[in-house]
Amino acid sequence: MSLYENINKRKKAGTSRSKKNSTVSSKSYSDMKKGFPNSKKNKLKMS
Repeated sequence: MSLYENINKRKKAGTSRSKKNSTVSSKSYSDMKKGFPNSKKNKLKMS
């Protein structure tokens, strides 16, 4: 399952974790919101 699917599945189920117990790092979450700018696929697009 993808990161998005896991997040949305938990959201639908109403299962939440405190920020302290989050499994998604704040760095990867901010990358996700930006559209994964540092992924291999997007790095190839930029070059």
